[in-house]
Amino acid sequence: MTLILNNNDIQQTLNVKDCLEVMEETYRELATSQAVNRPTSHSYLPHSLPQTTYSFKSVDGGVKKFGVQALRITSDIVREKSVNNSVRLEKLPLAGGGHFLGLVQLFSVETGELLAIMPDGFIQQTRVGVTSALGAKAMSRQNSALLALIGSGGQARSHFRFLTSVRPIKRVKIFSPNPDHRKAFAAQMERETEIPTEVVDSAEAAVKNCDIVCSATNSSRPVIKAEWLEPGMHYNAIREFEMDEAALEKSDVVAIHTRFGGIQHFQPPGIDRDLPAVRREKPRDWSRYPEISDLLVGRVPGRTSDKQITFFLNNVGTGVQFAAMGYCAFRAAKEKGLGHEIPTDWFLQDIKP
Repeated sequence: MTLILNNNDIQQTLNVKDCLEVMEETYRELATSQAVNRPTSHSYLPHSLPQTTYSFKSVDGGVKKFGVQALRITSDIVREKSVNNSVRLEKLPLAGGGHFLGLVQLFSVETGELLAIMPDGFIQQTRVGVTSALGAKAMSRQNSALLALIGSGGQARSHFRFLTSVRPIKRVKIFSPNPDHRKAFAAQMERETEIPTEVVDSAEAAVKNCDIVCSATNSSRPVIKAEWLEPGMHYNAIREFEMDEAALEKSDVVAIHTRFGGIQHFQPPGIDRDLPAVRREKPRDWSRYPEISDLLVGRVPGRTSDKQITFFLNNVGTGVQFAAMGYCAFRAAKEKGLGHEIPTDWFLQDIKP
């Protein structure tokens, strides 16, 4: 049988402890050549709405230890807009009248069968937050107690949950451009985690005197300045667009999520410039920086002094993240009896592909 899960099911399965353990083991498997990734691919087509583009994304990866291969796809309508002097990309909920479409398909590496189909929303937020938390676990000071969080959306929520689980955080300072959003977010997270929050009026105020600084936004421009980073801080960014370039040089220790490939972008032939809302990463040589897997298996040290500034950049997503969190959700859902089963035969055929 093939298991069908929804986001409500997945929220009941992805507990903090299991996610951290499964993701860390996945990176250890990757370090010993027991896991596989394919670079992310984005295909674009013009859209009828102004400053808007159709975007189809796919990435896959597998982990031998867990016996799974995952394919993640999204079918998005993306609009480019300016907010508070910053260019942001906004996914439009046009599917089914107010919804988005993103899926994770989980396959058995033993039989090739389709094990599960699930939405990618909660998994997407979780896989980034878990990876950032593992980076903080390896690079931040063990006594880190004050967290600065820039952002108030789904990624910020995930990072709040996971970063406060790997270090003894006693207070979280929160900033995002919308005052109402940041106040509501702070109140919600304080109720959920019982960790005191403080809403501040600027990113600089949030960063000041903190132990861990995390930017979790969808901004196309830097949201903090490298000059704000103080000795002993650990900084985490979830995409290179929101980081200050100078942070790479100011930090004493820098690590990245992965050196594996980049995003492959495809537009219709004959279009000589990027469609609206197409955002490309700056070409970089990531080879000079260690990966999260290097830190977790001890190939390179993380922090060697409490006075160092450390920086973890969650630079590119990978398929093994979706394999790990998809497996975590699938395993727990089977144990809890969650989801709906449909015949696997619906997806099988007797014609050899």
